[in-house]
Amino acid sequence: MRSARLVLGAVLAACVLPLAPPAAATVLPPVRAQLAAPTAVAVGIKGQAQRTTYYCAPAASSIVLRAFGVKRSQDQLAEEMKTSAEARSTRREDILAVLNAYVRPAGYRFRLAYAKDDPAALMAEVSQAVGVLGKPTIVAVLGNRLPWSRKKRDFGHAVVAYGYDTAKGTITVWDPNARRGATGTHVIPAKDLAAVVFDVPGKGVGGVFELSKPLLAR
Repeated sequence: MRSARLVLGAVLAACVLPLAPPAAATVLPPVRAQLAAPTAVAVGIKGQAQRTTYYCAPAASSIVLRAFGVKRSQDQLAEEMKTSAEARSTRREDILAVLNAYVRPAGYRFRLAYAKDDPAALMAEVSQAVGVLGKPTIVAVLGNRLPWSRKKRDFGHAVVAYGYDTAKGTITVWDPNARRGATGTHVIPAKDLAAVVFDVPGKGVGGVFELSKPLLAR
């Protein structure tokens, strides 16, 4: 996002104006409504553990798509996203393409945004998806650096953000990691989650799946 804010403008009115309005007429500026995210909210999800060690993206995507009324299994999404057993990963551009193919008919769009070491930006992205649009979203992280999944070797991972509390500065995530103690709901400070966001600036790849909908100003 361009700025870390919880209040988003939306142009809600459009009209056909006469080519030459009467002299006494006053041309008003567009109506702009302010959509404020609640200070704390969580949306309902149906959590699931990933079926393989490299199915985090299909698992997270399956959870998110259910919130849009789309039921796709991890195996179906892994095939559509070209999840590689050899590379043991899913390319972010393929995740994005598949997600958008399913949510665009309802007017939504995902795109990648940056939030590494920027808790305010991360909170703004999550509050837009969860608080304004009422949907969960995906955050790409370095899974081994999560407080509940410490390991020496870095590995890319995907978690589902589905709640937040701006007063406490926390974000609620579902981790599909099937390892004992990792699977399930975790409440984490936004600053700690932002610290492990897996952005790849050199390749122009952000780590947060930003959700938007027409009429919401960017």
